[in-house]
Amino acid sequence: MSLKSWFEKAFPNTPEPQPRAERREVLGLEAIHWTGSSPGLDIVRNISSTGMYLVTRERWQEGEINPVRLVYQELEDDSAEKQVTIETRTVRCGEDGLGLSFILPECMELWLWKADERIEPEDILSEFRLSRALAFLRRICPSASQELKLLFREGLGNLRVGHAISIAHRAEIMLAAEPNFDRLHAPASVVLRAVKEGSWADDTATQNLWAGILVTACTTSGDDESNLPYMDLLAEMATVDTRLYVEACSKAPKVFATNGAVSALALMCTADHMVQLTGTKDLSKIDRNILQLSILGLLEPREKAKYFSFAQTANLTPTALGLELYARCQGHRGAPFEYYAQRDKSAEPAPQKPLPENSQAD
Repeated sequence: MSLKSWFEKAFPNTPEPQPRAERREVLGLEAIHWTGSSPGLDIVRNISSTGMYLVTRERWQEGEINPVRLVYQELEDDSAEKQVTIETRTVRCGEDGLGLSFILPECMELWLWKADERIEPEDILSEFRLSRALAFLRRICPSASQELKLLFREGLGNLRVGHAISIAHRAEIMLAAEPNFDRLHAPASVVLRAVKEGSWADDTATQNLWAGILVTACTTSGDDESNLPYMDLLAEMATVDTRLYVEACSKAPKVFATNGAVSALALMCTADHMVQLTGTKDLSKIDRNILQLSILGLLEPREKAKYFSFAQTANLTPTALGLELYARCQGHRGAPFEYYAQRDKSAEPAPQKPLPENSQAD
């Protein structure tokens, strides 16, 4: 018997050792943790796609799991959308710190070192955010994994990738609040549309609408494409459109009918209010945006054909279609009646108008 044959018999299932993930020092990268008496801020000596070494006085037990937030001094935007918090497991204690491994979500693949050039802390945070967003989308739609990877890694520009990441992160938070969220899936047609079209939205409000419409497409069967026509409407909306539309649907008084329908009473807004709401003093532009929403069928048709002035008010009354789209964009899968009734606890169905005594029902 040859030595090779003997070895294969003696150790039939011995796996080949995996190469250690490349570790690099990234100057300026730091980490915040909350396990001591007060939040600690320590230096990250080196980092890889599987873990990092943290220079710290803390001594966590081996196997202990703790959240760590990666930061750097020049990070000016501390909003939740820009933060990167990772679950870590302690694997060893060194003389001056801790060796930590990352506990990453399913399908999350980090590409920290794509080239030999200098890597900045911002690049590390961006890669964590991108990988997390991509992992979420691949989880809810495994069939689109390859196309999603191409879009995020090569197909979209940097700005659009950032917008798509924000949409995915918001959708993940919304979906995580639902029971059995890990069993909910969406069809590839919806997920890819949300990434391709939603990534053009450069404002948070519109991105939130895209996140909500993506969430409502997630079901246990994973084949619900009913949101596609609503996504056509969202794709037509610019920043000012969204601000006017959200104001209309959230502020207009609702009327609840006994047959389960919901409608809105007239909502009239002054020019001053809309200037403050939209951030533009160009009344003709605001008027064009209102007209656009009316053409899309989201606001009631206008009664006048010319631009309004500061002495006039504009009609921002949402239509039934507008109310339905808004409810879906808030992550609501049921009837619009249910969504708005939950937010108006005093809501009671309006009695249906009785027929005149001398008339007969058809």
